[in-house]
Formats: sequence, C-alpha cells, structure tokens
Amino acid sequence: MATSTHHTARTFDGTELAFETIGSGPPLVLVPGGPRDSRYLEDLGGLAESHTLIRYDARGTGGTPAPADPAKYAYPSLARDVDALRTHLGTEAIDVLGHSAGAVVAAVYAGHHPDRVSRLVLVAPGPDFFGGGEDVGDLLERRSGEPWFGEVVSAAQGLAQAGPESSPEEVFALLDRYVPAAYGAWEERQRAHAATQRTQFSLEAWKHFHGNGDRTEPERFLPTLGQVPAPVLVVTGAADALTGVSAGDATAARFPSAKHVSIPGAGHYPWVDNPRGFSSVVAEFLAR
Repeated sequence: MATSTHHTARTFDGTELAFETIGSGPPLVLVPGGPRDSRYLEDLGGLAESHTLIRYDARGTGGTPAPADPAKYAYPSLARDVDALRTHLGTEAIDVLGHSAGAVVAAVYAGHHPDRVSRLVLVAPGPDFFGGGEDVGDLLERRSGEPWFGEVVSAAQGLAQAGPESSPEEVFALLDRYVPAAYGAWEERQRAHAATQRTQFSLEAWKHFHGNGDRTEPERFLPTLGQVPAPVLVVTGAADALTGVSAGDATAARFPSAKHVSIPGAGHYPWVDNPRGFSSVVAEFLAR
C-alpha cells in the first residue's frame, strides 16, 4: 500500500475529523460506510497509484471522537463533515467516493451542494435509501451450495428480529455469521478483510445513522439528487448479496448524468474481490 500521512480537520460542531492521505495524484475524498473508520477501504484496489485518497474516520470510529449529541451521528450531519474536509483542502469543488452507507452521505452532500462536487462515485449503495434491492434474495440463493449458506440464512433471520433491546454482543455475533454473503468469494483474502470489521464498526453510530429512524426520511433528500450536474458513477458487485445489484440501477436513475457498472465476481467490497476490475473502472471515470 502507498505511504500515508495523518491529519485532522475541524468540522461544523468542533469535532476533529481524523483523516489520512494515501497515494499521489488528483485528490479523491472517501466517505466510509458502516459507519466505521476508514481502514477497511485500504487503497481501493490500487487506486492510490493514480489518485491521492483522502480517507477519513466517521464520527465515533478510529481517530474521530464521538459527538456529545447522538443526533449528530445522523447522515445529514455526516454530510456536513464532508464539506469540512473540502474547506480544509482549500478547494471550491472535490471528487467524492462514498461506499455503502457512505454513498448516502456522499449523495446527500452532492444534493445540498451541487456546485461543490466535481465527480461523484457511489459504491454498493443500499436499497433502504435509493430503492431497488429486490434481487438480494436471489443473489444469496445462487450461493446455496456454499458451506456457509445455512449460517448466513440463520443470521439474516436473527438480524431481522433484532431490536433496540439487543445487546451489542448479540448484534455483532449475527453480523459475524452473515458476513460471507458480503463478498464475492470466501477465501483467505476476504476472511482477512472481514476479520478487521468488528474493531472498526460503531454500533452506536449505526443506531443513530437514520436520525429518528423514520424510513420515509429519504424523501426529503432524494428530489435534490435530480439537480446534481456532476457526472456520477455507480458501482456494484455482481455477487453482492448484501445490498444487491438492482439498487445500482435505482441509484443511477436518481441523477441526471449517471451510469451503473457492476464488477464481475465482486461483492459488497469490490476492491477486495476484484481489485483491478474495480480500480480501473473508477480511475477511467475520474480521468474524464
């Protein structure tokens, strides 16, 4: 991996965002999913060879402290953190890449500040916000021959029944059992990547990500996406049994100028399963 340097940037409520820069070339701000710290993004399958990746830790993860007010874990506040990085960088507009839940944050930021985003990349966007997702069950069923399939189905049922009274240990145990479905394969590389997730993930941030928990909340923000003039690339993994492929089509349809590319053999973390396939698609888009 390319050499990294560590920094902090003060955001709107005084929180110090911890971030690092990796690689060289034009800057690309990475918005992590989870919410979690940014280490799991690695160098995005070698994308740091052509770009300077600005990789920051979400609130309450990694080197970024938790907010005093849990309401500031909600994605509209997280979108304001992206602008704090832009201000810190001293530039009028930035290229932004958001992964999973970070795709929501990046999209909301672009919708609110369309003049501050030059190019937007949304990786593995979820159907809860953007729509789609009807293919998740089929994508999982296609892998019914895998030795982990029974455990994953059982964990999915447990997660569906989990509520606010569930302990962090119970939720993390279920997530651990479900995680093979998030990858295009379940080999040594994927296992090593998955093994780091528990220490990076913030269950508290996850609970408050949607604010008041009202799933109609996206309706406040989705109309703004139609006003984003920047070119948009939506990337999914063709084997992503976590958020699916159809969510990529639904996401791209929200923007005036967007295309959807699905990476063969990849799951929810396409830079892990097919690093060159992923990084080449993103680098080509950013170079236009």
